[in-house]
Amino acid sequence: MKHSPRGSALVLLSLIAIAALATALPAAADVGPTYAIRNCRIVPVAGPAVEKGVIVVRDGLIEAVGPVDKVKVPPDAEIVEAEGLVAYPGLISAFTNLFIEQPARAEGPPSAMDEAYPSAAPQGQEDRYPPGPAQLVLDQIKPKKATVESFHRAGFTTVLVAPARGIFEGQSVLLNLNGEPIGPMVVRNGVALHINFTTERGGYPSSLMGTIAHIRQSFIDADYYAARQAQYAKAPAGLKRPAYDARLEALVPFVRDRRPVVFQCNNQEDLKRALKIAAEFKLNAFLAGANEAWRVADVLKKSGAPLLVALDFRAPATSKYATQGEDLRKRAEAEIYPANAAELAKAGIGFALVSGANADGAAALKNVRAAIKAGLAKDARVRRIELRTIDGEAAAEHPAADALRAVGFTDGYRGLTLRA
Repeated sequence: MKHSPRGSALVLLSLIAIAALATALPAAADVGPTYAIRNCRIVPVAGPAVEKGVIVVRDGLIEAVGPVDKVKVPPDAEIVEAEGLVAYPGLISAFTNLFIEQPARAEGPPSAMDEAYPSAAPQGQEDRYPPGPAQLVLDQIKPKKATVESFHRAGFTTVLVAPARGIFEGQSVLLNLNGEPIGPMVVRNGVALHINFTTERGGYPSSLMGTIAHIRQSFIDADYYAARQAQYAKAPAGLKRPAYDARLEALVPFVRDRRPVVFQCNNQEDLKRALKIAAEFKLNAFLAGANEAWRVADVLKKSGAPLLVALDFRAPATSKYATQGEDLRKRAEAEIYPANAAELAKAGIGFALVSGANADGAAALKNVRAAIKAGLAKDARVRRIELRTIDGEAAAEHPAADALRAVGFTDGYRGLTLRA
């Protein structure tokens, strides 16, 4: 069977021809339908573009890709004639706050922690999802069709959803944007632990110094807890069995097994704080947000820590650009902060662009264009957003590929976007 694209409008196959069809399989079937997308121009992450190529998709995964004269189309495949269209890898946002049901951001005058979400629920309301290292963000997300479709239109096929409240905010989930039911979307749950340099309202810690002490003490306690548990397991005779602590138990894999820890860095000082804590406890740390990374480029380059740079150009409340008048803030957010990515690239610092707090795909791509206008090389824009080639393997030369592979971004759905 053959199909032809209708009109010159955007044709997006990241779900329509791949994932959505895979999720519609009857329960008894193990293998889904097969498609051959033929005669499109294919732009891989690594290597030259294929001017006339074929992409074979079976059961929601890319089975073969290459020139039309070298890739055999399976006899059971439905053929999609895609002449005049360009295929490139599905984009991945390695840090978002999509679909989260959470209390509103606290009201009141800005403070040093103005960028962070409060830890507590609004007064008088029960906090259904209290933050903490064991909290899974999957339990509090509800996909919305309009949001999913907006990311499809922008070419995004995979997102990491991170929690957004508290100091130890909880653990993120990796999703394929292949529909509204949450089950089929989950690639991996409990991907990373997320930490924010915020404060508790009406409780400890109520100061930044207290927050840093709380984070450090938590890791110290988790390490000691793990040591006592190991000692008792090895030789219990004469020892009292250590009491179980759910909070410390949740922290142990991040301290002992070096599972990924993502620090939300709302300003340049947060970046330095995160690096110090990561070095002290030998954490497998990622730095997210990082919209002031250019201001500490020398420190970041020396550390080699992977950066998840959010497409968010707000000046932090602690920045001089936010404290010296509205005109300076607006000018900085229009000219200085969009140049963050370009300055990092010039300094030779590896990073991946992420949609962050952007609520839809169009907003994320709009800010990508702003970053390009501010100096980010055009030929780097796609490579710094997506982390997999068109056949699902990570680009070896991508500056953040090795680090992000550790978080799980080479598993699961192999997305594809097709555009006019």
